[in-house]
Amino acid sequence: MTTMSPDDWDARYAATGNVWSITPNEFVVEFLRDLPAGKVIDLAGGEGRNALWLAARGWQAEVADFSQVALDKFIARAAAEGLGEQCFATLADATHPTEYKLAPADLGLIAYLQIDPAGLSDAIVSLTAALAPGATLFGVWHERENLTRGFGGPQVPEMLPTMDELTAACERAGLRIRTLEVRERHFENAGVSRVGIDVVLLAERE
Repeated sequence: MTTMSPDDWDARYAATGNVWSITPNEFVVEFLRDLPAGKVIDLAGGEGRNALWLAARGWQAEVADFSQVALDKFIARAAAEGLGEQCFATLADATHPTEYKLAPADLGLIAYLQIDPAGLSDAIVSLTAALAPGATLFGVWHERENLTRGFGGPQVPEMLPTMDELTAACERAGLRIRTLEVRERHFENAGVSRVGIDVVLLAERE
């Protein structure tokens, strides 16, 4: 299985202005836009596009990532957009227990953390432990069907979670699933219309 180290990710983030889009993921917007503002922990949030969108809507937002370069870019953009006082960065391995600055949070967010099932389960457990009772956990990933029906994302099956794997992780973490579904995401890549096959999870800490 192919994985990237923190040094690999630092090099990737340092090599370009933005590795990912600066706009929030469409499913993050769809599922979270009506939540009242509170405290959010964005796990493996990279440059913080989703956290910054939430911060602009009144949230206190913490990005946890194991790339210091990504975190520095998040904090710099937050300051440039007048959001510095409500944005926080934590250097962390998503699969390990972490002392988050904003715990207990009202919302946990994981967007495209594509790792093996055991590691992803550990990450969901770690993030859930940092949420308040009744808090929301939202996640979106490239789903395994993306290998045959979609475009982009990792090409290693084990790094693309199935609904069964996410259900098992939620049971282990003590999460009550509210929505778990496979969704199509339409986008352009190099001027060509593409479709991505994602899996979306909305859950509540028990």
